[in-house]
Amino acid sequence: EKIYLGATETAKKVSPASWKPDEVLVKRIPEGLVLTGHPTRGPVYAADVFQEKILGVRWWTSTEATYPALKDFKLPDVDYRHAPPFAFRETYFLDSFDADFKVRMKGNVSSLSRYMLSPLHFIPKEKGGDSRFHLYKGRNSAYHSFFEVLPPAKHFAAHPEWYSLVGGQRVAKQLCLTNPEMEKAYVAETLRQLREDPEADIIQVSQNDGPGACECAACRAIEAEEGGAHAAPLLRFVNRVAEAVEREFPHVTVDTFAYQYTRQAPTKTRPRRNVTVRLCDIECGFQRPLAELPANASFLDDLRGWSRIAAGRLYVWDYVTDFSNYMMPHPNFRSLGANVRLFAEAGATGVFEQGDALCAAGEFWPLRQWVLGHLLWDPSADAAKLTDEFLRGYYGPSAAPALRRYLDFLCDTAAKDAKPIRCYHYNVTDFLSLGEVRRLLALMDEAVAAAARDGAPYADRVRREKLSTDHVRLLCWSALGEGGDFGEAVAKWYADGDRFGVKAVRETTLRDFRETYRRELLDGKAGGQLKGHTEGER
Repeated sequence: EKIYLGATETAKKVSPASWKPDEVLVKRIPEGLVLTGHPTRGPVYAADVFQEKILGVRWWTSTEATYPALKDFKLPDVDYRHAPPFAFRETYFLDSFDADFKVRMKGNVSSLSRYMLSPLHFIPKEKGGDSRFHLYKGRNSAYHSFFEVLPPAKHFAAHPEWYSLVGGQRVAKQLCLTNPEMEKAYVAETLRQLREDPEADIIQVSQNDGPGACECAACRAIEAEEGGAHAAPLLRFVNRVAEAVEREFPHVTVDTFAYQYTRQAPTKTRPRRNVTVRLCDIECGFQRPLAELPANASFLDDLRGWSRIAAGRLYVWDYVTDFSNYMMPHPNFRSLGANVRLFAEAGATGVFEQGDALCAAGEFWPLRQWVLGHLLWDPSADAAKLTDEFLRGYYGPSAAPALRRYLDFLCDTAAKDAKPIRCYHYNVTDFLSLGEVRRLLALMDEAVAAAARDGAPYADRVRREKLSTDHVRLLCWSALGEGGDFGEAVAKWYADGDRFGVKAVRETTLRDFRETYRRELLDGKAGGQLKGHTEGER
């Protein structure tokens, strides 16, 4: 029997007349097995699908995998054909910067951000390549482009009218999107930067990261025409820039944000054919699926609005960690699958899952990365089953039940509260009572003890997750009545952080996590300062 990989003559006999983006086919035929698909990446993905689904290989992380021993193996009767609903898929964790692992997780986009302490490796062309964002060198990021293109330090003094009118004053917060001279300068600079970056096939034309929408009469008039949406002048501006980009760079997609003050969709304007709109859920609560938490109602309205006017041009930027502290227990595990399905049902063609891309030891990053990678490839997959499989395979059969109890307790308890648990919180005491904190710590201790029965590799993986609950113990030290010397406990946490590769505990450009930890996370917070529930509230 033979394996036919790629666009072989044998494969062509059973292949469809045309392929959807990244579609794969794994099919048993009398002569053997066909592994083929869309010419760009399909055969590579098909080979990985064969190894994973048929041979039982599991790539848990970029450096840790399971290769089962097979005896008397015979090719099974298989007919697997799949095209992912998301044409663009990116899980933004530090481990996903590894190009080979990104391919195995079926990721195909490489974003660059100023918050990077390790190099990101692009996918080589022989493995299908990736979609690359243009990197703005000013703040070393692919995103929030306005002042990357027209920096106020260079232009504001001579052209204050190019910038937003706020409270009757021209201020360097955003751009005035109805100023024709500003637009002319913006287009010229955008084209110049694209000429210097021939590998880029996506470029952002987007607001700065903050408030300051222009309040001039022309901008306000456009908003009034389109249901009061601040996104209306932005999208019209982006469309005009994209038209100029298309004339010289027809292969480049122009990407913009529906973010914070531009999250509401306009009622009339549609993104043109080379524009994508990236809707962000940063204000949402994540302890329940987005569609099940009342506090998320306005986001769901905006998702429906953009789905209506941007069908086929809609991306979602989803936040899947705690950006105040990557080590903090973040109760979103039950939401991951439901949220990805929600995005697919809304017609999104791309999803960016922003995790803790700076830390090699953030809370359960391997689990989130693996589960989300599989969900972006196939949103119909069962997230709970994926989670259980990862717990057993990566953390070990002995620790898996204890870790499942830990995750269930964290998520069950957090889900009782309708107050949104967002992607920025400083302590689990925002949503757990002191008694519940003690229970959480005890459950992690049980998992650590159980993991020791399966050997050092599994024990180390679970011990790394205990960094998270050790951090909670430090924050609640006095309230928990912890004995011993607090300074020694912090020093041990630092030593464990070094051992497990902690580089940063939140978004930062600092390369020594201790400075951030001392200044922002311990000072004033470690003395038993409970910010949320008290012992008797439940």
